[in-house]
Amino acid sequence: MKSFRLLLPFFLLIVFLQSCASGVKSRSLLFRSNEFAIYAVARDKINLKQETSVAKSFAHPVELTEDKILDLLGNIRFREESSYGDVNQYIFEEKEIKEFALDLVDGLQKLKPDQLLLVISKYNAVKSVVSHYSRTAFYIWSTDTSIEILFGELQKEISYDEQGNYFDWSNIPDIPFDHFPQSTYVLQGQGFSFKKVGGFRNRHWLVFDKTDLAKLKFEKRKKNSNEISNSVDADMKAEKKISRDEEDGVLLEE
Repeated sequence: MKSFRLLLPFFLLIVFLQSCASGVKSRSLLFRSNEFAIYAVARDKINLKQETSVAKSFAHPVELTEDKILDLLGNIRFREESSYGDVNQYIFEEKEIKEFALDLVDGLQKLKPDQLLLVISKYNAVKSVVSHYSRTAFYIWSTDTSIEILFGELQKEISYDEQGNYFDWSNIPDIPFDHFPQSTYVLQGQGFSFKKVGGFRNRHWLVFDKTDLAKLKFEKRKKNSNEISNSVDADMKAEKKISRDEEDGVLLEE
């Protein structure tokens, strides 16, 4: 009995870390690996300033295929603005999506009408001793007419100290449902519109019309062996303003 009392605080700490490691108040772990984690989050536990921006209940469970997850996520690009220039790139690598697609599909089938799915993915396309993992987090849910995705961090570089420990890399900031200006945002693409919140388009909140899902097709990307070297060149020329687009691997000095 005495040993149980000594261990009780330890067990409570583990439960607390699992449920509160992210910005949301409570999350229930469904799947995790070394590269991603997927959770169910109750609607009444998310931080909402405008209740009307999110439906009271959702059309869950919902069935999507792994290929359709690739179609949904694979073509989305974002822009990162800085004093050195603007970089446009894809949010996800094809291989990255395929790592979590099957469990995301299963997660959507397990969701209750009052829950959203939270996905956290960390990925390192280079996997060298000097490269870092980057983290992307998003909510995904279904309504009667749409599949909606709300992004938080977009390819946020995480430190070496954080990337190996689940409780570190899964500890994300709260994902805001409200509109506010950001220097990193999703670029308009085919197949989705941006959700309007308070009269403004939230460029992290994507709405896919269910009637158009069949038209969505993942577009194979160009392979460019110069992409990594261009990125290194950009780091070495920090004093010059640059603009780079991932698709063609071109680095432009301004």
